[in-house]
Amino acid sequence: MLLITTAVFAQHFGGNPPAIRWQAIELKKTSIIFPQGFDSTGSRVATLLQRIDNLQDSSIGDHRRKLSLILQPLTTVSNGYVALAPFRSEFMLTSPANPFSQGSITWTDQLALHEYRHVEQYSNFNRGLAKVFSILLGQQGQAFANALTVPDWFFEGDAVYQETFLSRQGRGRLPNFYEGYRAIWEAGTHYRYMKLRNGSLVDFVPGHYDLGYQLVAYGRNRYGNNFWKPVTQDAAAMKGLFYPLQRAVRKSTGRSFPEFADSALNKSRSILVAHEAGQRDKQPVVNEENPFTTEAGELLFLKSSYKRVAAFYLRKDGKEEKIRTKDRGLDNYFSYAGGLLVYAAYRPDARWGWKDYSELQLLDIHSGKQKRITRNTRYFSPALSPSSDSIVAVYNDPGAANALDLLDAAGRLLRRLPNTGNYVYAHPAFAGDKIVVAVRNASAQMNLLAIDLHTGVETLLFHWANTVIGYPRFREGSIYFTASTGGVDRIFSCTTDGKGLQQWDNTIADSSRLGQYQPDFHKGALTWMQFSANGQKIIRVPAGSLRPKPVPETALSVSDPLQVAALVSSWNDLSAPGQDTGFAAHRYRKTTRLFQFHSWLPYYEEPEFSFSVMSQNPLNTFQSALSFVYNRNEGYKQFGFSGTYAGWFPWLQAGVNYTIDRRGIFQQREIFWNETELSLGVGVPLNLSRGRSIRNLSGSVKLVYDKTYFHEPEKSQIGNPDYYYLDEEVRFTNQSLQAVQQFNPPFAQTLRLHYRHAIKLFDSEQLLATTNLYFPGLFPNHSIVLNGAGQFRDSTSGIRFTDEMPFARGYNDVNYYRSLKWGVNYALPLFYPDAGLFQIVYLLRVRANVFYDHAYAKDVQLLQSADYQQFRSTGIELLIDSKWWNQLPVSFGIRYSRLLDPDRNGYTGSNRFEFILPVNLIPAGVNSKTPVVQ
Repeated sequence: MLLITTAVFAQHFGGNPPAIRWQAIELKKTSIIFPQGFDSTGSRVATLLQRIDNLQDSSIGDHRRKLSLILQPLTTVSNGYVALAPFRSEFMLTSPANPFSQGSITWTDQLALHEYRHVEQYSNFNRGLAKVFSILLGQQGQAFANALTVPDWFFEGDAVYQETFLSRQGRGRLPNFYEGYRAIWEAGTHYRYMKLRNGSLVDFVPGHYDLGYQLVAYGRNRYGNNFWKPVTQDAAAMKGLFYPLQRAVRKSTGRSFPEFADSALNKSRSILVAHEAGQRDKQPVVNEENPFTTEAGELLFLKSSYKRVAAFYLRKDGKEEKIRTKDRGLDNYFSYAGGLLVYAAYRPDARWGWKDYSELQLLDIHSGKQKRITRNTRYFSPALSPSSDSIVAVYNDPGAANALDLLDAAGRLLRRLPNTGNYVYAHPAFAGDKIVVAVRNASAQMNLLAIDLHTGVETLLFHWANTVIGYPRFREGSIYFTASTGGVDRIFSCTTDGKGLQQWDNTIADSSRLGQYQPDFHKGALTWMQFSANGQKIIRVPAGSLRPKPVPETALSVSDPLQVAALVSSWNDLSAPGQDTGFAAHRYRKTTRLFQFHSWLPYYEEPEFSFSVMSQNPLNTFQSALSFVYNRNEGYKQFGFSGTYAGWFPWLQAGVNYTIDRRGIFQQREIFWNETELSLGVGVPLNLSRGRSIRNLSGSVKLVYDKTYFHEPEKSQIGNPDYYYLDEEVRFTNQSLQAVQQFNPPFAQTLRLHYRHAIKLFDSEQLLATTNLYFPGLFPNHSIVLNGAGQFRDSTSGIRFTDEMPFARGYNDVNYYRSLKWGVNYALPLFYPDAGLFQIVYLLRVRANVFYDHAYAKDVQLLQSADYQQFRSTGIELLIDSKWWNQLPVSFGIRYSRLLDPDRNGYTGSNRFEFILPVNLIPAGVNSKTPVVQ
C-alpha cells in the first residue's frame, strides 16, 4: 500500500532529454526549477507563491516545508501534482484546450494557486501518529498515514476552494464543474456517501474534486474559515484511530459526519437544481459528444460507454453505424466537413517520458480510412473549412505565444496567423472568409475573436468579460457558441461582427439548469451535448420548440453557482496582472542533491529481515537505495547499495553487495565465507505507443561479478574463486485501449525473454520465455487469456539461477532442468456490489477466472526420470476489486486448484486453496538474491 501512493509519480523517471539546461529561482521554502528560456514563467510562479505566503493564511496551518518544484514544458498533458517520497511538485505547463474544464485563469496561475495548497496540506499533516509513521518510514510513512486518515476529496476540494477564493474565477465559480451532480440530482438520484466517495463501475458518479469542494465550501461557509484546521489536524494525528476525520467533524460541529455530509449536499442541491424529475431511468452509462449534422442529414458524433471505448458513429433514422475507434487523445473534440473528420491524437515520445505530441488525424467517414497528417506537433482543437481542403488548429507551446496555424488537408503549414494580443486560443472555426475563435487575455477574461483571412484584421465581437466561452461553430450565417450566464452554461448566437446576440431557450432548457455544450444548427433544428445521470447525451430540438431571445452582452458572465458567502462578498485576486517581483535565476546543476534520502523501509519475509533507505534527486534522474539484510537461516549479514541513472540514453545501473558470514556444508562440515557482488548494467526503455495501441519495449543487460572469501582451511583447498555472469532481458507489451469495465484489454500481447549465463569459471546458463495473449470473450467485458512459458537451464554444477517459471497453478514450483507450460483462462465479471463495509472497504466488482494449466517438466535428479512428466490443473479464481480506506485500490481473492496429476514434490492431495494478493500491496524488498553456487 505504501507503493500505491507513490508509484504513479515515478512513471516519468528520467523523462527529460539531457540537452536541457536547467535554471532555478530560490525562495525561502521553495526551489523553482525550470529549463533555460522559461525565466518569466518561473518568475511568475515565484511571485504567486510569495503572494500566497504573504497572506499568512492559517486556515490549514502555518508550517511550510522545503519544496522542489519543477516546471515541465515538453508534455502536451495539462496537469500538476504535489507528492511525498520525495516531497516535490511538478507543473505541466501546456494549458488545457477546453476552457470549460478549468476556466479562463492563466494556466500557470491556476497551477500555483491549486497545487501550493497541497504543499500547505502536507506541511501541516505531519503530526501525531502520522509523525510516528514518518519517523518509522520517512516521507513514505507520512504519505501512507495521510492517505488512511485524510480523504482525497478533502485534499482536492480544499485546493479547488483556494484556487477559487484567491482568483476571480477558479473551478468553484464554473457551472461546468457541477454538471455531474446537477445531472444525477435532476434525475432524482441520491447516492450514499460511500458511493460518492468511491465511485462505481456501473453508475455515473461525479469525481472527488466535485464532492470535496462542496463539503469544504459548506464547512467554511457554515462554521467559519478556520473550521477545517482542527478537523484535519486531528484526523492527520489519528486521534480516534478509526474514522478520525469523521470523529473530528463531530467534535467540531456536534453532528455526525453523515449528517454533516447530507446537509452539505442538500444545500448544494437546493441551489444547483431547479427541479427533480423523480426516479431516473436506470440505463447503462453511455457518453455521446460533439454532434455534427452531415450534408445528408446524418448525425455524426463520438460515443463511448463503460463497456466500449470511444468511437465515431453515424446515426440516421434511429440506426447507428460505427465508423472507427478513436485514437488515444487528450480530449474528444473533433471537426467535420465534406465527408472528412479531423481531430488531435496523443503520441508519447519513444524515450523521454516528459515529452509527447498532439498530432492531427484525418478520417474519411465513408471509407473509415484514417491518416496522420502532422508529426511531432502540438496541435489542438482543429477545424476543417467547409470545402474540407484546409484546417485551422491551435498550436500550443508553453515556450511561445499561442498560435493559429492554417494547414492544407495534407497537414502542410500554409501560414501562421499573427497573435497581436498575446491571446490564448480555444476552439477555432471557419466562418465564411473569417476564422472565429474563443480567446482569453492576461486578465483571465474571455471573448470571441473574428480574424479576416484576406486582410488579417482582428475584430473582438464583445466586451471582455469574466466568463467562459467556447465551442463556436458557424452555421447558416450565424455563430453558435456556449457561454456562462447566471450560474449555468447556455447556447448563444450572433453574427460574424458580434451583432444580434441571442440566447437560445427552449422547453427543455426552461426546466433544467444543466449546461448545453457543442451546439450545432441545421435546417432550423438545434443540437447540443448535455450531461445526464446516465452519461453525456445529445439533445436535438426541432425548430418549433426554439425560442431565441435577444440579450445584452452583460448576459455573458460567471456568477458563483453555490453562492458561498466568502466568494460572493469579496476575493483576494492574487492572480491579477501586475509587476512580478524580480527574481534572479541561477544555473541549476543536474547533480544538485544527487543523494536525497527520503524514506526507509523495514521489511520481513521469512527468513530475511531487510532495511532499505531510498533516495531520489529533485530532477528524478537518479534513484538509489542503501540496504541491510539479515538472513535468519544462514545468519549472514548483507550490506548493499544500488542506483539507476536515467538522465542519459540508455539508463545506467550499478550496485554492490557485501555479505559476511555466509554458511554452508562442505565435505560434511559447516563452513563460513564472505562474499562481494558488483553489478553494472544498461537499460533501454521505449514507449512505442501510437494510435489505438499502447506499446512498450524495454531491454537491459547487466554484468555481475561475484567474489568469495573463504577462511582456512577451505581457502587452501578451494581458494577464493570469482566468477562473472551476464543477465539479459527483453520485455514487450502491446495492448488495445480499455473501457471502464474491462479489467483486461480486448486485445493484447506480452513477451518476456530472460537469459542469464556465466562467462567465467562456470558454464551455467538459464533461459526463460513467457507470453500472454488476450482476446475478447463472448460478451464485451469477458476475456480469454492464453499463457505460454518455458524455462531451460544447464545440468552442470555451478551457478543455480533463481527460478522464475510460472508453473501450473496449484503445484509447488521447483527449479526443474526443463519446464514448459501452456494455459487458457476465461475471465468474466460476476456482479458489481457497489457496497461498503464498516466505512473501510468498498466493493466495486466481483469477477471470476476459470483456468486450465498444462505443464511439462524434465529433471533426472528431481523426478527420477529422463522423460518429461506432465502437471495438469484446473480451477477457478474469485477476485474482488475494492477500495480500502475509501482510497487505495486493491484487488484480492482466492484460488481453488484441482490437480489432475500427482504433485511429485512430496505433497499429497489434489485440492489446493491459495490467497491472491496484489503484487503492489506488499513491498518485495530491495535485496536481489545472489545466484546459489552448487
